[in-house]
Amino acid sequence: MKSAFTLIELLIVVAIIGILAAIAVPNFLNAQMRAKIAKVEGDFKAIATGLEMYRLDNGRYISRAGNISWPYRFHPLTTPVSYLSQGRWPDPFAPQTAVMPDGDPMNYVYESKGWPEAPVAYFGNKIRRSPHTFLHGRENSLEYALISAGPDADLQADSGAKSQPQDVFFLYAGSNGLMSNGDIIRFGP
Repeated sequence: MKSAFTLIELLIVVAIIGILAAIAVPNFLNAQMRAKIAKVEGDFKAIATGLEMYRLDNGRYISRAGNISWPYRFHPLTTPVSYLSQGRWPDPFAPQTAVMPDGDPMNYVYESKGWPEAPVAYFGNKIRRSPHTFLHGRENSLEYALISAGPDADLQADSGAKSQPQDVFFLYAGSNGLMSNGDIIRFGP
């Protein structure tokens, strides 16, 4: 007599595999999200270090030049003195449709107060309009912001944001869940 698996035994094995997959897949996706957040924070630390070295040598930070998707935003930190090894820093949370003019993925956003001879008013306005009260009144002490779209892939710092508030500094808080709204932002200095 031949020995084989019965239909019920196969269904039980498939059910067990399905249960294990249902447990493992969300944990894997959460680990991926935490890894992306850690990558952004590490990139911001490297860029902030480059910005601080640039300021020590030049007496000021680089200015926000061009529009929000300007591909060479961090180029002044790479040449003639190499404060950073690369000028492009793709945002891992940028939507797939958000590409640079040359077709590369969208870089991190850099906002600044500008230079004394060419101040930028909207940086202070975004701080004043921010729903985060701890930022209010700090528009004179904050010189720049490094911004990632965050896990919601919606760049609130841009006037074209899909959700409210728009054109403000709306901070991501991981304590509200990995997929909560807001941008990952590092203010400097």
